[in-house]
Amino acid sequence: MSIPSMNSISAQVTAQNNVNKPLVLNEGQMIHGRIEQLFPGQLAEVRIGEQKMIAKLEVPMRAGDSYYFQVASINPEVQLKIISGPTDSEANPGRQLQNLMQAMQLPRTPEMATLLSFVLENKIPITRENLLQAVHLLQMTPSTNQQGALLSIRKMVELKLPLTESLFQSILGIASKEGLHSVIDTFRATLLKDSSVAPHTRASIIQVLNHIEKPLVHATSHALLGQSLQILADNEQQAELRFSVLQLLKESTILPSQTSLPNLPRTLVTLIAGAAGQDVMIQAGSLSTQLENLVKFISEQPFFSTEQKGKLAAVINQVDHSNGLNKGMQRIANALLQMIGENLSANPIQSANNTSQHILGLFGNEERAVDTGIVDSLLQNAERSNNVGIQKLVQLAETSVSNAIDGKVMKDTVQTIFRSLGFNYEALLLGKEVQSERLLQSLKPQLLTIMNDPNLTNAVREMAEQLVVRMNGTPLTSVEQGVNHQLVMQLPLEFFGKRIDATLQWSGRMKDDKKIDADFARVLFYLNLHSLQETVVDMQVQNRIVTVTVYNEDSTLPEIGQPLQEKLKDGLESVGYQLSGVFFKKITADKKSSKSLKNVTTYDEGRVDFRI
Repeated sequence: MSIPSMNSISAQVTAQNNVNKPLVLNEGQMIHGRIEQLFPGQLAEVRIGEQKMIAKLEVPMRAGDSYYFQVASINPEVQLKIISGPTDSEANPGRQLQNLMQAMQLPRTPEMATLLSFVLENKIPITRENLLQAVHLLQMTPSTNQQGALLSIRKMVELKLPLTESLFQSILGIASKEGLHSVIDTFRATLLKDSSVAPHTRASIIQVLNHIEKPLVHATSHALLGQSLQILADNEQQAELRFSVLQLLKESTILPSQTSLPNLPRTLVTLIAGAAGQDVMIQAGSLSTQLENLVKFISEQPFFSTEQKGKLAAVINQVDHSNGLNKGMQRIANALLQMIGENLSANPIQSANNTSQHILGLFGNEERAVDTGIVDSLLQNAERSNNVGIQKLVQLAETSVSNAIDGKVMKDTVQTIFRSLGFNYEALLLGKEVQSERLLQSLKPQLLTIMNDPNLTNAVREMAEQLVVRMNGTPLTSVEQGVNHQLVMQLPLEFFGKRIDATLQWSGRMKDDKKIDADFARVLFYLNLHSLQETVVDMQVQNRIVTVTVYNEDSTLPEIGQPLQEKLKDGLESVGYQLSGVFFKKITADKKSSKSLKNVTTYDEGRVDFRI
């Protein structure tokens, strides 16, 4: 048993398409053939693999001899050129390769022998010049990744790409499933230490990198804000913790710097009244009108539910100047803090996506409401804090976000990271409606921009080029094979300090309307997880019936995964799919397998298949 791979899927698709079909030769392809029989009229039966064909001989040959041929042309007829032979079919394969290298005047090195053997075994059409270029790429690759290098070379030949180092590194990163985290980290460190990049450009790139590496940081910040506000609203909490939380909110400029625990109620009500265009005064004459306007303002806020608006209106209407305005403000402030905090904590992801400006608008003016980075700075300041209470709040915020993650959230997160990296930059440029400003906010166009800066240092340029090269591997390996399509994505994910290098491959069919056939598909997830390490998830969909196989060395996974299967089943059924089963298998080394074509081409002796 072996782990499924991108190349194995491509091979399966090719094999399925070629079953019961005659041998297809490509110009430049090298093949090994044996002369089985000689016939009158300079005709011969030639065996190539498991197929037999009739050839017209233009050179003398003997039955039983074997040769290495190269396809010289395929139009108007197939012509094969002898490049080595005759050889004894019983001879050692290594000796045959040595004779072939000598005949083609190729360097007789172990790398060339490995490359030639791979080329012949996989029937790769390649010229002598391409072999010399390919062996250079193979030699520059560590021996531990030689198989990935060979697969990358094959992919480049299939795609008719020039065998250059940059394109090779792009394909190799996908083939070896090497993550982007290490490349991004090195680029970030180089960028921060370099002064040749303009400060605003550097800040823009770092902002995108932060968004890519921590896609849920905004939601976690909102959850932390919600918990902090609930702490302030609870007078029974320890004064020390409430003071620390207040200082954190002030440091993040969410609350004014002059705010203290005693004046917090008046400060909060004043801020909200100010946002409503009112000025809460102590004079009794104007209080009633101002409170009515405050109720009206809150009723217009989309952040509060209808029930919450009713409760807040009741609290505000109970304020009576004669019975103590300060106590009334305390009740209003506590009710506001508690409800805002509950909403943020209960729905941190939704709040981060839809309500940032509404929340900040309650605490300040419109300019502050637009600056959503204020909420994110709250989490950054909290993570730097040594206060135990603050650290516990951060953990609670992460747990709150973690519990809110579902399939839709993960889908949106992956799509956001994909767009932020700029994988689809070139495709979007070809679109009918190009949003230039939005496009330039992604990482790839910003890298391309600084790479063209003549003042950029070589260190930053090289790291930017390396990152772009790696990013180019995704579109290069996403190919179409007739109605079969293959899409590859490589994404650096990070959730709550745990990194995941993920490679996702989707393969399936396109329908007549050019839309993906969601009834039949296969999705592979190659994951390098923080705790589970190397993990492969193979999801196959046949007529909307889903089978999932998880490959990992951890023997406890079946027990751990059992409670989650019912949730997976319900989730699939909610979108019209049926779960067939979830299986767990150990990871083992891929084993080479070859399936011989059993069909033998029948022929009429009057017809010639090709000419030698």
